[in-house]
Amino acid sequence: MIRIENLVFKYDERLVLNAVDLSVNKGQILCLLGPNGSGKTTLLKCLLGVHKALSGSIFVNAHRLESYSHKALAAQVSYVPQKQNATFPFKVVDMVVMGRTCHLNNLSSPQKSDYKLAEEALDYVGIVHLKDQPYTEISGGEAQLVMIARALAQGSPCIVLDEPTAHLDFHNELVILETIRNLVKAGHTVIMATHYPNHAFYFENHDVDTKVVFLQDGEVKFLGRPNDVLNEENLEKIYKIESKILRHENMKHVIPLYTKGRAL
Repeated sequence: MIRIENLVFKYDERLVLNAVDLSVNKGQILCLLGPNGSGKTTLLKCLLGVHKALSGSIFVNAHRLESYSHKALAAQVSYVPQKQNATFPFKVVDMVVMGRTCHLNNLSSPQKSDYKLAEEALDYVGIVHLKDQPYTEISGGEAQLVMIARALAQGSPCIVLDEPTAHLDFHNELVILETIRNLVKAGHTVIMATHYPNHAFYFENHDVDTKVVFLQDGEVKFLGRPNDVLNEENLEKIYKIESKILRHENMKHVIPLYTKGRAL
C-alpha cells in the first residue's frame, strides 16, 4: 500500500530524514517509534504531501505520490492529527462530513448520502449518540474518535495517525487502540506515530499484523516485527534507558526502569 525509498528531507540546511526505506502492506499497521526530534512527524508530512522531499520516492498504492492531485491523494490516505482545534462549535456529524470533501465537486455541498456515511462512521467508533453535540464540548477521547470517524468517512484505505493517544487518560487510550486494532483487522492500512513501544506490543499481542520502525536522527535504525526488534538492547540504544520485557502467556510488555546511568 505504501512504499518509501531512499527518502531525504531537509529544513534549510538541516538534514531531518536521511535515506529512509520502509513499506507497509494492506491490512497491516506500522508503528513509527523514536525520540523527540527523530523525524517521525516530518516523515508523516512527506507521506501526506505537505512536505516535498529533497530526493527519494514515495509510492501510494503503486503510484508515485506526485502523480496524485490533492483530492486523489485524500481518497487514498487520510490523516488523524494529534489534536484538532476547532474555533466554531460545529456539530460532531458535521466535523465527520468534512472527510467527504475529496469526493465533492468544488461548488457542491454534502448530500444525504454523505451524512449517512458520516453517521455510519460514528457508529463504527461507538459515538453516534454524540452526532448532534458541539465538537467543542466533547472530551479529548471523544474528539479523537471523531477524527478517526472522519478518516473513515473519507473512505481512504490508508489512515495515518500522529500520536493518537497523546493527552488521553488510561481508558480513552485503550478505546483508541481497540478502534485502530479493529480497523486494521477490517483491512485498513495504518501508519501510526507513537512515543509508546507498548502500543506495538498491544497490536501484536492481539494478532494484528504489526511492523515497527525505529527512527533516530532521521535514519531507520531498526525495522521489523515487535517480537524481533522491541528488546532491552534496542530500547537502550534508542532511548538511553534501562528496561525489561515482561512476558506473560505469550504476551509482551515493556517495563521502563530508569534512564541510563541514573538508577535510584
